[in-house]
Formats: sequence, C-alpha cells, structure tokens
Amino acid sequence: MNYAFIGLGNMAGAILRGMKLSGGFAADGLYGYDADPRQIDRMKKATGLIPASSVREAAQQADVLVLAVKPQIMPDVLRALQGSLGNQLIITIAAGLPLRYYEEMLGENTPIVRVMPSLNARALAASSAICANARVTPAQLDTAKKLFSAVGAVHEVPEKLFSAFSAIAGAAPAFAFQMADALASAGVKAGLTRPLAQQVASEMLLGSGKLLVESGEHPRQLMDQVCSPGGTTIEGVHALDRWQFDHALHEAVQAVIDKDQKLGGGKA
Repeated sequence: MNYAFIGLGNMAGAILRGMKLSGGFAADGLYGYDADPRQIDRMKKATGLIPASSVREAAQQADVLVLAVKPQIMPDVLRALQGSLGNQLIITIAAGLPLRYYEEMLGENTPIVRVMPSLNARALAASSAICANARVTPAQLDTAKKLFSAVGAVHEVPEKLFSAFSAIAGAAPAFAFQMADALASAGVKAGLTRPLAQQVASEMLLGSGKLLVESGEHPRQLMDQVCSPGGTTIEGVHALDRWQFDHALHEAVQAVIDKDQKLGGGKA
C-alpha cells in the first residue's frame, strides 16, 4: 500500500518517522510533496520518502493520501486535487475543518478520515482523535488507525467533540511546555542551574503522566498522596488555588475550542 503526504512540516515528519520506526510500512511506498523543496529534501534524507513534483502527482501515487497542511492552505490543495482522485482514502490532520468541508470540495463519494494528532507524535506518544465519513469502509478505518498508532494512542471520537479533544490532546502540550519553563525558571530563582531545573521539570511531567495513566487513580487521589497534612506541598497547591490555576486552564481550553470552531465555521 502506498502512502503520500501533502505537506511535510513538523506533524507529517513525526508521522513519517513513526512509520519508519514501527517497521510496518514499506519505505518504497512513501511519497511526499511540499511547496518548500527544502522540506522535501529534509524528509527524503530522514525517512527515505519518494519526492513528488506536485499535489496531483502525489495523489496519483497514493492509496492513502494524508493532507498535512495548515487550514488556510487547504482550499488550494483541495482545488488541486479536484478531478484527480480515484479510490484513494483521504486523511486530513488540519485543525478546525469538518468532514463536510472536504465532501463539498472533493465530492460526497470520497472516503475521508479526519484525525487530530499532536506534536507528541515526535516522541511516539501522541493521543490522536479519529472519525470518518459514511464512505469510509471498516478496512479503510483500520488502515488509518494503524497509521496513527505508529505515533501513539488512537481514540474514536464523534466529530462534534473534536474541538474539545484537540484542546486537551493537541494544544495542551504547549501548556505543559509553558509549565515546564515556568517551573525551571522558579528553580533557577531558588538556586538551581537552568539545565538541571529544566531536566527535573521535564522528568517530573513525564513521571507524573506515566503514574496517572498506569495507576488509574483520579488526579485528586494522587494529589492527596503528595500533600502531607500541614506539609510543604499543600502550601503550593493553595498558592495555585489563590492564583486561580484551574480557572486559567479552563479558560485556555475554551479559547482553543472557540478558535477551532471558528476555523470550521461553527460546530461540526
């Protein structure tokens, strides 16, 4: 089975690397196109993909066509694809644009899968949401799941919940990175070196996430295990409460949801 990627930026690169590392995809079946020749060269060297000279050429080589461009570029890509598609499965990873948008541009008979991965795909630890239109067969959906399982977990989610899922799985890594940076800066203020403070903050986030997933316990239960009565940690938790830490995260998630739905012209 041949896979072709339109757009070879960070996300496509992460997926391609995951495909290579998994060993489940043939290198001679990977094609790619990007408007920037430097991106093509970079991905060719990193993953061995076969360069295509245009959007249409990439589509003609593909059984599965992955659209990995920004939402504002997607209309031009879809117009280039009009009249050139056969039975290819179309997978889009663009934020905000619902399945109906692609059906309007490519035709209702086109099998289309929508996926929202995250930058954590670079660490093979993404949480990706997936949904499909009525033309996608069970076998095609399994193909899409296999592709994104190469870079992490895959969750079937109703399209109407994509914005909420994306805010937590796709955007919140940026919040985590911001938290890591703030913790490291606080550590530097307290006397740690920047490299050590950043390493410790990163290890803390990794370990806390692993514990949360593997224990199956509620976050509040784990918080209680860290906070001794009258101890130091509970003082920090109360400080976060005073500065409305939870409220800030709720507002950040809602801001992402609002922008995502605006990109798609409203709810899916």
